[in-house]
Amino acid sequence: MDENETVFLTSARRTFVFMLLMGLLAWVVVQAVLALIAGRPPADLTSIAASGVLYAVVFSALSLVLHRKNWPSVQVTDPALGLVEKGRTAVLPWQAIQSATVRRPGPFALLQVTLRPGAVPPSGTTLRPRIRAGQPAYTVNVGLLRPATGVLRTELARHLPQVTSHS
Repeated sequence: MDENETVFLTSARRTFVFMLLMGLLAWVVVQAVLALIAGRPPADLTSIAASGVLYAVVFSALSLVLHRKNWPSVQVTDPALGLVEKGRTAVLPWQAIQSATVRRPGPFALLQVTLRPGAVPPSGTTLRPRIRAGQPAYTVNVGLLRPATGVLRTELARHLPQVTSHS
C-alpha cells in the first residue's frame, strides 16, 4: 500500500454486531406484535429468548455471507477519491470534487461527495450519482468502515480544505 493512500473497508466485526442487534430488535418487535394479536403474553419466555438469539445469530451470519461483495469502501489517494457501493465503483479526481460531507453519526453515517459545476461524472458501469441541487452527488454508507469516520474526515480535509463535516 502506498504511504499516501488510506483505504476504509467495512469491518466484518462491526457489521456482524450491528446485524445481530438489528435481528434481536426485529425479533422482539415481532414477538410483541404476536403477543398483542393473541391477547396474552407468551407462555415460555426462555424458549422464545433462546430462539430469538438463534434467529439473530443466523440472520447476522447469512447477511455477512450474502452481502459481502456489496459492502461499501472508500479509498483516499493523492490523485483521486475512490468510492465503492453495492459492487460499483467511482474514481473521482480531487479537482472535480466541490465538497465531501460526512453526515449522521454512528453506524448510519453517510459520505456525500458533490462534484463541481461542469465536472463530468465517470461513465460506464460505475457508481451512478444522484442529482442534488443541480449537481451530481455520490452517497456511500461509511458508518461501519474501519478506520472510523473521524479519520475519514481528516483525510478529506487534507485533500479538500473546504470540506464540510457534520456529526
